Amino acid sequence: MTSHNCFIILSLIIQLSCLTNSQASSFSGRREIHAWKAQGSMIIQHKMLYSSSSSSLGNSSKLRSSRFHKKTSHHHRHLKTAHGILIVIGWGTMLPIGAIIARYLRKFPMECEEWCSFHVICQSVGYILGTLGWFLGILVGKQGTDKTHGALGIVIFTFTTIQMLAVCWQPNIENECRKWWKIYHHVLGYALIALIIADIFTGMNKQSKASKWKWIYVGILGVLLLIALILEIFRWLKSKILRQTVQLNSTMYISP
Repeated sequence: MTSHNCFIILSLIIQLSCLTNSQASSFSGRREIHAWKAQGSMIIQHKMLYSSSSSSLGNSSKLRSSRFHKKTSHHHRHLKTAHGILIVIGWGTMLPIGAIIARYLRKFPMECEEWCSFHVICQSVGYILGTLGWFLGILVGKQGTDKTHGALGIVIFTFTTIQMLAVCWQPNIENECRKWWKIYHHVLGYALIALIIADIFTGMNKQSKASKWKWIYVGILGVLLLIALILEIFRWLKSKILRQTVQLNSTMYISP
């Protein structure tokens, strides 16, 4: 073998080794590219999953918040309704009925031996129901209410409590202070009825169906006023007839 042939064989070997090295490097490069692509797709998928999970968590939290708000507003509306009903029945209806009983069934025009028991029962039931309604109004008032309505409620509760305790402070019939006690008891009672009516109409302005509530209470007041008017007319007629009878008897005894 000549030196020229040896040189040719050596050059072929060198070219083959370079070719194999380049193929190996290109294969490893393709592997790295595929690995980078796989890692990139995994990162993108992870971000998509995270964003979808965070959005779903946000939506669920918003849904829970809206449900809680609806439940709270529904509970608040029920409290306001119960507050109004108890006040109307207790302070706005039973207390005036007790006053009517005390005025017209005590001695004149119609005498009822149990008038005091009926009066105390009506006043007690009205006081208890009205106080429960007032307490519910305090709970509702923590979430916002009319200041005038709240102030009137406090005044009415204070003086109705004094009226209920006044039964224990009532002097004996022989006591000279009994006349002044009766004046104070009557004046304060009628003043409280006027304040209660004003307070109820003030509170109804804050209701969702204010006109409906007003007409219902106007009907209740109309019935009570009609009963009181009929009894007052009967009282006036009976008093007039009684005076005429007394005058007639006096003239009969005086004349010879």
